[in-house]
Amino acid sequence: MPKPILEIIRLPYPVPYYAQVASPELAESIFVHGMDPVQDPRWKESGAETPEEYAYWVERACGVACLKMCVEAAGGPKHPLVNWARLGLERGGYLIHHNEADGSSHEVGWVHHTLVKMAQEIGLTAEANPASLEEIPGYLRQGKMVIASVSYEAGDDRLSITKQGGHLMVIIGVDCVDGHPQAFYVNNPSGRRAELQAGARLTVERFAAAYSGRVITIGRSLSGPAEII
Repeated sequence: MPKPILEIIRLPYPVPYYAQVASPELAESIFVHGMDPVQDPRWKESGAETPEEYAYWVERACGVACLKMCVEAAGGPKHPLVNWARLGLERGGYLIHHNEADGSSHEVGWVHHTLVKMAQEIGLTAEANPASLEEIPGYLRQGKMVIASVSYEAGDDRLSITKQGGHLMVIIGVDCVDGHPQAFYVNNPSGRRAELQAGARLTVERFAAAYSGRVITIGRSLSGPAEII
């Protein structure tokens, strides 16, 4: 019987890590234990004008946190997280459904094609597509960053996976055996603890249970001038 072939795939360049919270060490306190984000002493670093604006985006900034990581990995402009969030909101990139009948609203989340357009506008190659787990290593082999739609639960090893999608993470590496993914390495902007944030390892079983089947791929080469936000 042939010996299994292990392939370790990592992007050939660093991808910086950014959390949805200005103080990543407070992620568990905020996301799990109910700490009010306005108490984060580093809130101004987010680019927010007030603690309340910062607190609003803490729960909602996964899409632009991933975009910020990828843009900076590609040598693009460095903008504070909330600046990206405001731009995305202006472009209609954060979708909220309003029910005029009862005044209620439902937050759908980040529109993948808007995030793609924002990346393209600063000269990056970017696409939004469905992708099987088996296809993701191919993108990484090409040196492309992969933003995957998963459940936030995948990034907290104490939680069971109950849904697919609703959160975004940047895939920066994968371990394969005979070409089949065994574990993904991700920069998870909502990781609760340090080991679940930058370069966090998720088994393929856990990732698959949380994965919606959709990705955004972003190439590193800048083809044009960066847009000033």
